[in-house]
Amino acid sequence: MRWSDIGYLLSISATKENSSLVKIFSRNHGCITGIVYGSSSKKKKPELQIGNKVKINYNSKNEDALGYFSLELIENISIKYFNDFNKLNLLIISIEVISKIMPERQEYSDCFDDYEQFIKTLDGDSLKSYLIWEFNFLKNIGYGIDLNDVNFSPIIKNILNGKSPDFTIEDLKLIFNLNSEIISNRLVDVINISNFKNRPKILNYLNE
Repeated sequence: MRWSDIGYLLSISATKENSSLVKIFSRNHGCITGIVYGSSSKKKKPELQIGNKVKINYNSKNEDALGYFSLELIENISIKYFNDFNKLNLLIISIEVISKIMPERQEYSDCFDDYEQFIKTLDGDSLKSYLIWEFNFLKNIGYGIDLNDVNFSPIIKNILNGKSPDFTIEDLKLIFNLNSEIISNRLVDVINISNFKNRPKILNYLNE
């Protein structure tokens, strides 16, 4: 089984000798895990940074077997935010959410397109962009809610629908709490919200 795709690197962990287990969020194949050989080499280390956008060549014996990646760097995303702690953390939080919630080997092209848009808007109103992305991500993988059933003001609904450029910190807190409720109540069989290590940092930004 062979295919090529593009995606974002979600996690990397060393296995044995000179190889690593890598998880990638791809456009056409969803989240998928594979082995990268030579991962400790000086040439490959710049490619294997969390958040990097990469071209993927994948090879496995069959559809269910653990396969092998060869990767080519398209864009180093995280390096752009090394001097902006908050934006770098939002990137890391988004990766954590995808990695923990999204099932493997299922295509979610809408999720991928939304994530690409979030990455592009990270330079601007990054906290607002993150919370809207998170809401839409939960909706696109089947855990969304009908905003008409939620007792929120039209302003909140317009923000989530991308129709309102104006917002306050209190508006963002309401959206964060809404997303948290969705995770707690609708993903209870998938993940406990307490398992997120980085997501609670958003509250720190909202309270600054």
